[in-house]
Amino acid sequence: MDTVHQHTDKSKDNESQMKFNWKLQPILPDEYTRLPSLEKSFIGILKDKKNISKVIVDLTNSLPTPQHLKRCSGLRIYLAYVNKVNGSQTNLKALLVENGFDISLLEDDYEIADIPSVAPRTKAQMTYALKYWPVNFHPNPYVEALISGSVFNDAQLRSLETYMKIAICIAEKSAVGTKDCNGSAIIVDPVNGNILSMAASSIDKHPMWHASMLAIDLVARLQGGGSWNLFNNAKDGTKIVESKYHNRMFPYYPECLNTKDSFPSESLLFKKPDQKNKNLKKKIDSKYEPYLCTGYWAILLQEPCPLCAMALLHSRVSRIFYGLSNPQTGILGSQAILHSIPGLNHRYQVWSSLLLDTCRKTLEKCRWIDGS
Repeated sequence: MDTVHQHTDKSKDNESQMKFNWKLQPILPDEYTRLPSLEKSFIGILKDKKNISKVIVDLTNSLPTPQHLKRCSGLRIYLAYVNKVNGSQTNLKALLVENGFDISLLEDDYEIADIPSVAPRTKAQMTYALKYWPVNFHPNPYVEALISGSVFNDAQLRSLETYMKIAICIAEKSAVGTKDCNGSAIIVDPVNGNILSMAASSIDKHPMWHASMLAIDLVARLQGGGSWNLFNNAKDGTKIVESKYHNRMFPYYPECLNTKDSFPSESLLFKKPDQKNKNLKKKIDSKYEPYLCTGYWAILLQEPCPLCAMALLHSRVSRIFYGLSNPQTGILGSQAILHSIPGLNHRYQVWSSLLLDTCRKTLEKCRWIDGS
């Protein structure tokens, strides 16, 4: 997982987001985005406030409360979920007596109330849960930074915008796809900002030549591999990107992308990592090379289809940024959230809505096959 530079001044974070006419939206598992579910529960009413400590201690021994719930709310005492005692107040009282609790400390009739059945994972969920019952909550600073957008600084947001502008240029010029998948892809090394490969969908030439599939294969080509013979000779498929910071060669596909006029002029360099974080990137030498896209970031015009999403997962990219959702076949937010499925041997982080409006207009201009 990439190192996160936390920002303590929230107002500055909000100002930072306002400098852009778009805002990244994290694609998080449902457990972070859905409202906490509620469950009918029995609530006892304490007769005398001075007995509250005794009641809490005695109930802890006889009928423990779920860890995410506080025992009391004023004189109201949480007892148990209704379904635990088959919906019967009589059964609940019998259970309490059997466990040595003095039920005379409570009013005879118990309330039934909606109580959060799961622990809140975010501040927003906590706020919702508190409308129903006091809860225990310990915020995760990293998750809150993801939600607020403060996980990225201005330089990183500007760089991501630049990469997406390149992806947009690529898609406008060369993308050919179907209703299931179309657009462009760029693979970036976030440590130094270098583009490692870029590709546009070329499904008219091969059914598997989706943009992400091609971009991954081109990275494999850099490492001496690659599955497809994309070029007629070794010199084809390489473009030089020039900036004041570097002059670097990387592979691209299709070959018609070989025009410098297609690309914006902004810097492509991320801010260099702090000295203490240099160990995040191992030095690549003859004895060590990363597995395909390990630690790299992918910038995609559109939410990937299952084929592309799984290819990106198996190639070990660490983060994915896309502009436009893919309601037809997208599985990083639309049809499913792949990276939240249990049992995967790798997980990436995902954000959407990078230059959303421009990406939408660009996709409309792309070429389509088979009547898509």
